[in-house]
Amino acid sequence: MIRRIFFSLLVISILLFPGCLASNQSLEVEDNESTIELVVWHSFAAESKEQATFESKIDQFMASNPSVEVKISAIPYTEADNQFMVAAQGGEAPDVVRLSNDQLGKIGHVRVGGQPLLEDLRAHLTPIERSKFDPRALNAMRYEGDLLGIPASQDCLSLLFNPVLFDAAGVDYPDENWTLDDMLLAASTLTSGDVSGLALPVKDPYWWFGFQAGFGGSLFDQNGTPSLNSNGSSDSMDWILDLELEHEIVQTGTNKESMKNQFLSSKVAMIIDGPWNWATYEAGRIPLKQSVLPIVTDSGERISPLVTFKGWSVSKQSLNKEWSTKLALYLSSSDVQKEFAIETYTMPTTIDLYDNPDISENIVLSGFLEQLMEGTPAPTTRGMSLVYAPVGTAFENVYTGALNSSEALLLANESLQSELEGN
Repeated sequence: MIRRIFFSLLVISILLFPGCLASNQSLEVEDNESTIELVVWHSFAAESKEQATFESKIDQFMASNPSVEVKISAIPYTEADNQFMVAAQGGEAPDVVRLSNDQLGKIGHVRVGGQPLLEDLRAHLTPIERSKFDPRALNAMRYEGDLLGIPASQDCLSLLFNPVLFDAAGVDYPDENWTLDDMLLAASTLTSGDVSGLALPVKDPYWWFGFQAGFGGSLFDQNGTPSLNSNGSSDSMDWILDLELEHEIVQTGTNKESMKNQFLSSKVAMIIDGPWNWATYEAGRIPLKQSVLPIVTDSGERISPLVTFKGWSVSKQSLNKEWSTKLALYLSSSDVQKEFAIETYTMPTTIDLYDNPDISENIVLSGFLEQLMEGTPAPTTRGMSLVYAPVGTAFENVYTGALNSSEALLLANESLQSELEGN
């Protein structure tokens, strides 16, 4: 009897043990499979407040979603589009990447095996989710109808000034009624000794775009055809170069970095700069204020700086598009945008934040938002991604006296058109 009972127990144990082992193995596999890994590329400057805020938000996302592990990598902003395209063509694209809308214009037409590099997010976002964003910002994330990103921020140039230098020279502060003539007169008065009245990189296309619009010109016509030499364009190019070459109120050879250093050392009264450097100036204990850019008397139009939008895109190659989209939506949410705005002066794109007291009552944020509403949204086209090189060449030709502005812009327009046509 005992022997029979022992045998029965042995048989039962043998039958049950493999099942239990298989069950444990299955649970282990399921646990492994339930951990979702997302790779995210960001383009925030190293050791910046933006990077620190971003990393804290990633930590919060993972804490709220313990089944998701997010691995982040930093890439240079100016190389984000190229690095992503190379990675995508090699089958090694990240799940989520931070891109600007002009970079989307460069990536949008590229195909690998007949497939685009970025996911069209229209099917992943509900109408309610889309309605939370400023229509200008959401539209900027579209390429030929496809929604290739979720807008998380926007920015543009504006007029910053040191009130102490204005007070010392007895010059009235800039305001919304200022014309270019007013700015030129003030800058001339403020230029004295080793102090310049104004600083901006006069040969940089990005700074010129707003002046071109204020003088009545445009980069592209309504059909998207290059119009770099449109009416008012050559006048605006001459005007901005004359700030250094004729009026001598901008120091010779001023570039983006030297402009910042001049302002930090109180060697310039006004600069045209963006919100991204405001925290740097504050940290340098420089007194500063902001005003919208002036009006062009002849055209009656205000200088209209280019507004660029940055957001989060999902790779077409991502194996976890649902979670990638959730992360992109989270990084673009009102709560995250609000923290970025307050901590880093990053301009939000969600409509509810425009009237949020923490934003509207902040003199810096509200001032730049006012300027943004006067700006010109950068088109999300391949042409916009290619425009910088020919315009930069045009500036060099005029600056050195090789060509006049009309000739240089005509050649630049022909060059851009030829490149778009693939010639």
